[in-house]
Amino acid sequence: MKPKVSIIIPNYNHAAFLQQRLDSVFNQTFQDFEVILLDDASTDESANLLKANKNHPKVSCVVINTENSRSPFKQWKKGIDLAKGDYIWIAESDDYCALDFLEICLISLNKASGIAYVQSVDVDTEGKKLSNRIDYTATFKPNIWTGDFTLNGIDFISKYLSVKNVIPNASAVVFKKELLSSNCFSTQLLTMKMCGDWLFWIQLASETNITFVNKNLNFFRHHAQVSRNHQNIDKKKRRIFEESVIRNYLKGNESIVNQTANKKMYKKWFKLHAKGDLFKREFYMLHHGFANKLLLAFQFIRFKLKKN
Repeated sequence: MKPKVSIIIPNYNHAAFLQQRLDSVFNQTFQDFEVILLDDASTDESANLLKANKNHPKVSCVVINTENSRSPFKQWKKGIDLAKGDYIWIAESDDYCALDFLEICLISLNKASGIAYVQSVDVDTEGKKLSNRIDYTATFKPNIWTGDFTLNGIDFISKYLSVKNVIPNASAVVFKKELLSSNCFSTQLLTMKMCGDWLFWIQLASETNITFVNKNLNFFRHHAQVSRNHQNIDKKKRRIFEESVIRNYLKGNESIVNQTANKKMYKKWFKLHAKGDLFKREFYMLHHGFANKLLLAFQFIRFKLKKN
């Protein structure tokens, strides 16, 4: 029988947290789901732990890579290609969740939206609460994340996703599989290491309404392990480059964000980030795009004049 939800658990070297993640998935109050277990050539005991669950009645497949993909989004794509359900939940292997997470998200999806996500709580290695991950009081006024809401996806992109990634943890999200287009996992997205999820949510949100539930149902793990995707790269330059790719994507898709929204996005962006030598780095990272240089220079001049 076809499951309603496909839960994808992509893993890399998270053996220390895997059992808690699996328990929080298998024991959900909503039980019409399959689980797809993926391992990206871990060097710890992860593969053995995943193989030990291959005969669990909820597990539809276990895929262990012999070579690391070097991209979390290649693993996302692999899991989604294997998924049989109408809804997708990418449950990162080092996070965990409340047992009614899936039930509450599906209620929201059944009402009006194709994407539903919840409040995330940052926790340490032992599960001790650090802070709410979604707190945008300093960035957005009013801060709509203080309560539940449902918004048109285009408006959500224009007002919020065009400024920053306000869906900061994939584990907190359930979405309809039908929203995925054939080009959703572009070569551009699959080569990203830090901001690919941001681009992914923009693409999905452009096709539907989005609902946020202000309940602490997802727990995002902070730990010392260095991700395979951040090794041997200059993280600051890489993030600036990938953020510029997203801004160019928005600017080039008038059907997603109109020109007025783009102007607002750039205004907010420069207000938030016009510090230090950011502009010098932006020019460096965007040296192939002369038009982008002019736009950045124009915005910088306006910012400086206004500031003075």
